[in-house]
Amino acid sequence: MNSGDSSWHTRRLAFGNSPGIFLGVVTDLAEVFRLGTAKVEENLAFRRYLSAQHYADKPFQILASEVQQHVDCTSCANCCRHSVVSLNKSEIEHIAGYIGTTPEAVTRLYTVPDPDAPALRILRNSEEGCVFLDGNLCTIYEVRPKTCRDFPHVAIGTHSLGGRQSSLARWAALCPIIFNALESYKHLTGYHAHSVLSATPLVGDQPPHSS
Repeated sequence: MNSGDSSWHTRRLAFGNSPGIFLGVVTDLAEVFRLGTAKVEENLAFRRYLSAQHYADKPFQILASEVQQHVDCTSCANCCRHSVVSLNKSEIEHIAGYIGTTPEAVTRLYTVPDPDAPALRILRNSEEGCVFLDGNLCTIYEVRPKTCRDFPHVAIGTHSLGGRQSSLARWAALCPIIFNALESYKHLTGYHAHSVLSATPLVGDQPPHSS
């Protein structure tokens, strides 16, 4: 760890442990949708800014992990209503074993061809959400597919966020974790949406850049 990393780590811990940093976490879904929708262009610009400046993903991922501790996913379940969940053979077999049927039955009753890759299968969805969603709870939670287990896909060490700018902007209106993590990261990096082209972080006051 270089001195820049150490400075950022210390500042993040101080920020993260500061009373009130997450007291303003927005969990009301209507408000998340309203604000997230209003901030689509701002969020796209923010992600482009981070990518252009070669900011590391890890600080954002750490923030998202911290925000997640303040969000009850069972009061939301938007990921179960709006995600496209792909399945591999092993996942189909695990679901079949869990609900007491055959892989062929799971494939026939609970999946449809992936429109982008007809040879693959995705979970069947309706206006109410995933076929396995009951209210806000997953009825196959213990054997849910990797796509579901990994959501919101911001775990430390996962793939670069730079390639998922439009996805993050979309999910900011649907997922309280994504919305609040983005807002916290804007604050932490000193980002100003209306002056992003001229804004330059102070020396020693920016997170470590990717190598």
